[in-house]
Amino acid sequence: MTETNYLLRILKEFPLAENHRPWARRIVDFETWQNVIELLAVSDWDFLGLWAEPQAGDDGKFQIHMALRDAENTTVVVISLPLDGLSYPAVSGVRPGALRLERSIADLYGLVALGAEDMRPWLDHGRWPVNHPLSEAEPKEPAPFAYEFLTAESEEALHQIPVGPVHAGIIEPGHFRFHANGETVVRLEERLGYVHKGIEALMIGRTPLEAAKLIGRVSGDSTVGYAYAFARACEAAVGIEAPPRAVWLRAVMSEIERVANHLGDFGAVCNDAAYAIMLAHAMTLKEKVLRASNAAFGHRLMMDRIVPGGVAHDLTKDGMQQIKTMLRAVRKGFERLAQLYDDTPSLLDRTVGTGITMASLAHRFGTGGVVARAAGRSIDARRNPG
Repeated sequence: MTETNYLLRILKEFPLAENHRPWARRIVDFETWQNVIELLAVSDWDFLGLWAEPQAGDDGKFQIHMALRDAENTTVVVISLPLDGLSYPAVSGVRPGALRLERSIADLYGLVALGAEDMRPWLDHGRWPVNHPLSEAEPKEPAPFAYEFLTAESEEALHQIPVGPVHAGIIEPGHFRFHANGETVVRLEERLGYVHKGIEALMIGRTPLEAAKLIGRVSGDSTVGYAYAFARACEAAVGIEAPPRAVWLRAVMSEIERVANHLGDFGAVCNDAAYAIMLAHAMTLKEKVLRASNAAFGHRLMMDRIVPGGVAHDLTKDGMQQIKTMLRAVRKGFERLAQLYDDTPSLLDRTVGTGITMASLAHRFGTGGVVARAAGRSIDARRNPG
């Protein structure tokens, strides 16, 4: 029996949570949670997420949820562990991508992942006026602390390069600590959370449409993606489907946003390799995408256009023509950029072969999107939602 079949078999022995859609959720015990973790060490199941919430109708108690995906048939399973105390077995030992989530849960709820190698605060920088805002939320005096970055060891001389958290651009703040030997980066550690918004707490008690506005502002350049995911979650919860026209418009907006972000990332990578002219050209193409979005949907980022139940705006009268014109211009312009990239040896020297990630590591860390695809993983939410 394969690990996949065994996992499904043992999970079927546990009760299903009522009215949990679109995927089944099994409520498991402590031993089974540990067994699942052991299976994940050898299984090809994808780790999708880890989160916490209070147990319904049980003051002061919590439950931990983990979402998994069968890579063979794309089955998605959610398992839940009700907690009697304030700890649970860590997942990060076998799936390192869970580590930041475990640290976030500790900051927000005060729940400790037993066996986790790193439980340094992740979101809480000591500036919050309360402890564990999604739990007891007891008032406290803000007390910023010095963050202890990980060290790096090498037989060669190393030097540290701190970058941020304030950057010379419009990106959100983040501190990047490089340990380097010449141009070779031995370790890079990030510290984020400087602009943690507390959106989970802000959503409590909101109507779906009010919550949708908050979700659409988690990340401006991915507002369509966030709004789409939230809308689908709401629709699944009440068992409805968006109208066919809305499904089509959502797909169009998602693809436009994807193209815009790919152009920005392509230019940013080249800029990081000291080839700024490529960023300028890429941002010119991205601007064409944003202007077409505004012409077609009335907003450059298409914010607040996707809502639970459908869409808030249809295409403008000449919206389709605006999109077609933009796509022709971007296709032609990007072909020139690709040729410029291939014809620039100094750029190729800094990018080709740099940052290659093995598919096995991408799987262990639970990466998705561009990183997963570049590592050879066949993951695409358009083809396999979840």
